[in-house]
Amino acid sequence: MIDPFLHNRIFFVRVRAAAYARARERFQQARDAFPAEGPPGREFLRALEAFILELEAALEYSTDAVRGLKRLRVQRFRHERSHGILEEEIVLLNFLEERTAHARFLRMRVETDLKLRRYRDRIRRLKVQRSEGRIPLQGVLDSLGGMMEEEIEDMPRILETTERRFKMGDRLMEILRNKMPLPALETESVLN
Repeated sequence: MIDPFLHNRIFFVRVRAAAYARARERFQQARDAFPAEGPPGREFLRALEAFILELEAALEYSTDAVRGLKRLRVQRFRHERSHGILEEEIVLLNFLEERTAHARFLRMRVETDLKLRRYRDRIRRLKVQRSEGRIPLQGVLDSLGGMMEEEIEDMPRILETTERRFKMGDRLMEILRNKMPLPALETESVLN
């Protein structure tokens, strides 16, 4: 009879792989939703939210898959070859924590950009309404406009960096698929 914790570990390893694949797919959808010209809008923000949701699920399953190591119910792979936790699983957990924090940062940056654009539009409307020019709004508009252009140029670089980091995650997932002795790692039934 298999230990219930080990049985759950097999399940969490399987769903971790499926959630990672979905997160990877959602990232590609978010990247495709990023406008070729101009600042990102609500469509990109919605795609980013879906990406973060899947990434958080992968992180949660990854945490659950290695939880037994902390409770000393499951040992590391070097001590127990049949069900031990691989070092790569711990690295993957850290990687997913990093990617989740980075994705949340990206979401906050886009949300801030949207709020700044709304603020800039309000200032423009106010300036048009009070055209006598006694309100020193031109300086505010100029500084917001310059900052916004620089921010827009940063976003494609951030997405490219995220893509490169995901290639490292893909490699970790490949190593785990090849190294793990668990026969239950086939993810086809979990994906549906």
